[in-house]
Amino acid sequence: MPLDAAAPAALETTRKAPTSAWYALAVLIIATVLGSIDKVILTLLTEPIRQTLSLSDTQLGLLQGAGIVLFTGIATLPLGWLSDRYDRRVVLAACVVLWSAATAMRGTAMDYGVLFVASVGLGVGEAGLTPITNSMIPDLFPRAQRVLANAVFALSAIFGSALGALLGGTIVHLTDDLRPWLPVAMQQLEAWRLTFFVLASAGIPVTLLVLSIRRTPRGGAQEAKAKPGAPAADAPGATTLRQHLRQHWRTFAGLVVGVGLTSVGLSSLGTWLPILTARTYGVTPVQMGQGMGLAFLCGTVAGGLLGVLSMRYVQPRMGPAAALRLIMLGNLSAALMSTLLLFTSSANHNFALLGLLVVPLIGSAVLLPNVLQDAAPPHLRARTIAMLTLASLPFGVVGPLVVGMLSDALKSMPNGLAVSIVVTTLVGGSLGAMVLRAAEGPFVRLMREAKPN
Repeated sequence: MPLDAAAPAALETTRKAPTSAWYALAVLIIATVLGSIDKVILTLLTEPIRQTLSLSDTQLGLLQGAGIVLFTGIATLPLGWLSDRYDRRVVLAACVVLWSAATAMRGTAMDYGVLFVASVGLGVGEAGLTPITNSMIPDLFPRAQRVLANAVFALSAIFGSALGALLGGTIVHLTDDLRPWLPVAMQQLEAWRLTFFVLASAGIPVTLLVLSIRRTPRGGAQEAKAKPGAPAADAPGATTLRQHLRQHWRTFAGLVVGVGLTSVGLSSLGTWLPILTARTYGVTPVQMGQGMGLAFLCGTVAGGLLGVLSMRYVQPRMGPAAALRLIMLGNLSAALMSTLLLFTSSANHNFALLGLLVVPLIGSAVLLPNVLQDAAPPHLRARTIAMLTLASLPFGVVGPLVVGMLSDALKSMPNGLAVSIVVTTLVGGSLGAMVLRAAEGPFVRLMREAKPN
């Protein structure tokens, strides 16, 4: 290889991310954890809210489904477009302000309509987290450190959900303790309203932290890899989103369908495994939380280490296909292991199986951002990831529904629910692995085109 061609690759290998990059990553994690708390707190306060506003269970379900999940997916694309066109720090700061204002609006709700609109605002604000963070991390860290940075962020986001539940409960108690120190007009408010106000106020320092991140040019950490003479991101000759999607539609279709089919089954595990365990073994909610929490914690730590270490070992041997192949193997392994659910005989067995399932799933989850980030040039990255996220949205909704329908059809069987979970997970995981394997060739070609000659 000529010296001038080897120089960029050598520079990419030896470069280390500056302290400002790790500071930016820490701020992104803080913002993500705040978003997780603001989202989870509704679950903790559901019962007092229901009693105050006289809500039905259907209305509560719509708050979490259409109010948050659906609008989060819909808003991802326009926020990704804004992130590619304007300063990502400003867009993310605006998102924090929006979801914090929506959290405060929840505290003012006197009827279901206001509460639903506030939930929509929360979902729209948090929709910016995924495209913006996945756009910024590759520009902050060189390729040699990107897997580690993605793993740190992914694991922090995953732990953020558990931390959200833990901190959310603590905040509710602290809010009641602070009641005497509040203005007289606020002292008579319900605890759930005060909790929303307290959480909303936390958005102010987080917004300032986001704006304090040093501005990073698009492709900043990868500039050494740019092809000589290639058009700049904002130049007239730069590739448009439509051109990029049309040119690599096989890759994107494979990623969406492959990961989506796998999630059809695997998403049902988190929804139905607790229900199966409660129905079969009569465990209490406290026992359920302790058992699943411990299983999820152990599986997350082991899975995160597995993802990072396996990528370091496999990438030099498999090249651009490494991350996609490890994701395929991880998801397929989890689908195959789900068959053990048919042989468990206690709640502890179910918790242990959950821990085993989480390991390959988390190992795949920490690698998926690398695949998504590599699938688009820097100036299109946020919009491309937003498009893929939006296209994958229906698959996560279908899984739990399919399990429920199968369970109703098999209700005469003693273990009909377990069979429904296993069948859905195994079929979805196997088909998803086949699609991802077929998408490997187009994905590798895309990666090779993105590399300098």
